[in-house]
Amino acid sequence: MHIEVYNAKLHNLKNITTTIPKQQFIVVTGVSGSGKSSFIFDTLHHEGQRIYLEALGIAHDVLHYDSFDMIQGLSPTIAVQQRTVSNLNPRSVVGSVTRILNLLAIIYAQEGQRAGKEASPYQLDEFVPGLFMFNSPHGSCPACGGRGSVVEVNVEKILPSERETIERWHQFAYQFPNAKKEEKEYVYKRLDNFTKHFQLSADTPFADLPREAKETFLHYRPKRTQSKGHLIFYGVSVVIEEKLKKINVQQIPDLQTTRPCTRCQGFRLGPKALSITIENKHIGQLSQMNVGDLAAFLRHYQTARPHTPFIAHLLGEILRKLDCLETVGLSYLNLYREIPTLSGGETQRLHIMSHLSAKVDSIIYIFDEPTAGLHEKEKEKIIESFHRLKQQGNTVIVVEHDESVIKHADYIIDFGPLAGQLGGTIVYQGSFPGFLHSRNSITAQYLREKKHPRKEYACGVDASAAKLSIRNARTNNLKNIDVDIPLHAIVGISGLSGSGKSSLVIDTLIPKLQSSFKAKAGKQKPLVEEEEEHDDDFAHAQADAKLSGAENIDGCIVVTQKLARRHENSCVATFLGVWDHIRHIFSMQEEAIALQFTRSSFSFNSTGSCPVCNGNGHIKRWLGQLTFSDPCPSCRGKRFKQEVMQVRYKERTISDILEMSISEAHEFFQDHAKISKMLGTIEELGMGYILIGQSLTTLSGGEAQRLKLARELGKSSKGSYLYILDEPTVGLSYYDTEKLLVILGKLIASGHSVLLIEHDPYVLSYCDYLIELGPGAGHKGGEIIAKGAPAEIKKLAGSMIAPFLE
Repeated sequence: MHIEVYNAKLHNLKNITTTIPKQQFIVVTGVSGSGKSSFIFDTLHHEGQRIYLEALGIAHDVLHYDSFDMIQGLSPTIAVQQRTVSNLNPRSVVGSVTRILNLLAIIYAQEGQRAGKEASPYQLDEFVPGLFMFNSPHGSCPACGGRGSVVEVNVEKILPSERETIERWHQFAYQFPNAKKEEKEYVYKRLDNFTKHFQLSADTPFADLPREAKETFLHYRPKRTQSKGHLIFYGVSVVIEEKLKKINVQQIPDLQTTRPCTRCQGFRLGPKALSITIENKHIGQLSQMNVGDLAAFLRHYQTARPHTPFIAHLLGEILRKLDCLETVGLSYLNLYREIPTLSGGETQRLHIMSHLSAKVDSIIYIFDEPTAGLHEKEKEKIIESFHRLKQQGNTVIVVEHDESVIKHADYIIDFGPLAGQLGGTIVYQGSFPGFLHSRNSITAQYLREKKHPRKEYACGVDASAAKLSIRNARTNNLKNIDVDIPLHAIVGISGLSGSGKSSLVIDTLIPKLQSSFKAKAGKQKPLVEEEEEHDDDFAHAQADAKLSGAENIDGCIVVTQKLARRHENSCVATFLGVWDHIRHIFSMQEEAIALQFTRSSFSFNSTGSCPVCNGNGHIKRWLGQLTFSDPCPSCRGKRFKQEVMQVRYKERTISDILEMSISEAHEFFQDHAKISKMLGTIEELGMGYILIGQSLTTLSGGEAQRLKLARELGKSSKGSYLYILDEPTVGLSYYDTEKLLVILGKLIASGHSVLLIEHDPYVLSYCDYLIELGPGAGHKGGEIIAKGAPAEIKKLAGSMIAPFLE
C-alpha cells in the first residue's frame, strides 16, 4: 500500500523518485520555498484529481505532461488549502456552509410551536423550511433583507460645526462633495426665503436657531404643488442626501454607519419565523448561541420529547456536525458568524470538519497548515482528528511546520535543504526519532536547538516606559478590561482561539488609534493602514473602550494575512510597486523608442498584452465547478505581443523578468536603487524564492503578510510607528521565523514598536512582553489572565501558554 513517484520535476523539484506509505498520518515539512507545495499540491493532488476525472469518463489534462515520469498507487485526492481566495460573501455564514441551518429549518418547520401556545404544533403545510432561513425570500427580515444590520448614511458626520453660520451650512450643502463655488441664483434665493420666513439673519449660528427653524433648516422639503406664499426651501440634509444618491458613498470616509436592525433585533428573520419556537427558543436565538451551548441545548431537546424517526435522524446529524466543529477547535463560533470574518486557519478547519463528518475511506486527504491560528492546547484535538481519518482507512498528508504536529506523525518527509534552486530535494524520510537526528535537515536542527536571534536593542520593559493604555474595553467578548501595551518593544498577544485577541487589537485598538490620529491630524493621514483590507460589505464591531497614549507614536501600520482584491492578473511586482520602474527601464531601450513603445506597451494588462489570452498567459476552461488552464497557443504563456518581446534589457525580455525569482531580480536590477532596495527587503525576510510575476492568488496567508511587511519596510517610515502583525508566522518554518524576528528586532532598534497576535511559543518566548487573554473562548474568555516578560509568565500557574514557553 504505497504511492510511488518517479522523477517529479515541476518548478524547483530535482527529479524526485520516492515511495510514500498509504493509510498513514504523514507530515511534509521544510523551509518556505523548498518544494513542498510543488510536490504535494501541484503534483500529487493534481494527478490524483486527473485520475479520478478520467475514471468518471471525463478525460482532461489538469497537469503539465512533463512534471513527472510516472505516479502509481494514487486514490481520489482531496486538498484543503489556505491559499484559495476567501469567500467574501457576507451572506455566507458558518451555519450555511456546514448546512446546519438548513437542517434546523426543517426541524422548526416540522416541530416548531407558536410562542405562547402550549404543545400545539401548527399545521405542517402552513409553513416551509425557507421561512426559517434568512437567505430565503420567505424568511428574510423585510427591513434588513436578512443581514441582521442596516447600513445608514450619517450626514451629521460631515456637516459643519454648530457654531458656524446658517449661510455657511447652506453653502456647504450645495457645494458638497466638491468645494466648487455654487453660482446659481436660486441657491441664494432659497436661503433668503428661509431667513425671511423665520425672521432670521444669514449669519445666525446654526446652534442658535429655534427648534422649529432648526428642524426646517435640516429636513424641510417643499411639496410638488405649492400654492403661492408658501416657503420654497430645501433642508441641507435633503440636499446632501439627494447628491449622495448619485455618488459612491464608500469613497467618503466615515459617512456610513452600521447598526443592528431594529425590526429583527439582529436575528435576520421575519416576524413570522421569530414567533415559532422549540423549547421556547426561536431559530434566531439558536443561531446566535456558540457551538458548545447549541450542542447542549439540542441534546436536551433530543431527550425532552418524542420525535419522528426523520427528525431524530436530523438531530443526530446536527449534533455530529457540532461535535466535529468542537473537535477542530471552533466551539466558540456561532451559526451566524460570517465567513469573511474568519481567519485562513479557521476557514480551513471548517473544511476539515466537513470531511470528518463525511466518514468516507480510501481517500488521500491533503491539508495545508491546519493548525494555523490554534493555541498549543487546541492542537491535540485536531491531531486526534487526523488519526481518526487515518483509522477510517484514509491517507492523511499534512504540510506543516508545527512541532507538535511533526511529533505525532507516523511518517515525515522533509524538503530542502533551502529554498528555490537550493531546495527541491527530499532531505529526510522516516519516523520522528530518526528525523531529530538528521544532520541534513534545517528543520531538525531548529527542533533540536530552538535558538533565537540576538537582540540589537535594550529589551527591558519597565513601568516608566511609554505605552498605549486601553481602559474599560468591552468590544465583543472583552469583559471591561484595562490593558497597557508597552512601546519600543516586541509585545505578544496570546490566548486560545476566540479568547478576545482580535477583539482587543483589530476591533478595539486599531479603530481607536484611527479616531485619535484623525482628530489630531485633520486631513493628514499618519495612520498607515491597509485600508483596502476592509470589506465594507459586512459589519465591523464598534470599538467600546477608551484609549490614551496615542501621542507617543507617529502612526500605525497594520499587516494582516489578507490581500484585498486578489485576482489572477495581480502579481508580486505590481503589489510591491517595482513593476512601473521595470516597465520604464524597458520603455527607454533603443528598440522600444524606435517602435514608439511606452510604459503601457510593457504591461500585460494594457496595450502590450497578448490579444488571444488578454495577458493571462493561459486560456481557461470550465467543467462544472472545476477550472482547467491551457497555455495560450499564441504567446505560449509569455503574456505579451510578439513585437513587445523584441525589446531586450541586458539580453532579457519583459516576459523573462516575470519568470525571475526575487533573488535573481535583486541581482539583475542591483544598479537601480528603488527596485533593488524593495527586493532586498523581501530577501531579508526569506522570500527570495518567490517569482516576480507570481500571481497573488497563489500566495499563502504567511507569504502575503510578509510581502506586505516588506512593502511597508521599503517605504522607510520616518518617526516612531507601531507595527501590528496578525499571526505573522503562519506558513513559516523555524528557519524563516528566525529571519522575521531579526527584521522585527531591527524595527525596535530603529525606534518603532511591534505588536503581534501570535500562538507560536518560539515567537512568544522571543517577545519582550506578553499579554495573555482567556481563560477560555467566547463568553468564557475576554479577560487578562497573565501579563509580563516571558520569564515571568512561565512562573504563573494560571497561564495557558506558560508550559510551552522556552
